[in-house]
This record gives sequence, structure tokens and C-alpha cells, in this order.
Amino acid sequence: MSIQHDGKGHVIIGEAALSLALGEKAISVRSLIAELGHMAQAGGSDKRLAEISEARSWLKSLHEPEQAVRRVPYLRTLADLNDEKN
Repeated sequence: MSIQHDGKGHVIIGEAALSLALGEKAISVRSLIAELGHMAQAGGSDKRLAEISEARSWLKSLHEPEQAVRRVPYLRTLADLNDEKN
């Protein structure tokens, strides 16, 4: 699965973002990586764990969180929502 070309990667990241938002936690690249780690620890099917792993790897490959927000528009939307909350 390629995160950039497969909507499933976006769904996993969206699930992590929703979990953070519902917990009234800041949403950032780093917090998404951490939340995905918690999701992986909770377990699931091999397919789900593989999707989580690939999403975490992809997020970690973005060296600068600010760069990630520019390259991935929905991360900008999440950051904007976080800013509005504060």
C-alpha cells in the first residue's frame, strides 16, 4: 500500500487524528505517530497492523513537520482545526 495513492492510509491517519481530537489533544505529525503506535499496541488484524505500520513509517519519513503540512493538504486542515481550538 502506498500512503500517497491509497485512501486506506489516509483512513488510518484520520482515525488517529479523530482519536486525538476526541481526547482534546494537539494534532501534529509527532502526535499522530504516537497515536498510531498506541493503536498498534491495541492489536488488530495483520492487515490493520500493516496499514498502521506503513502510515507511521510514512509520517516518520517527513523530516520536518512543517514540510509535511505543506505536502499533504489534509494535515494542514487538521493543524488548522487544532489552532482554532486553542
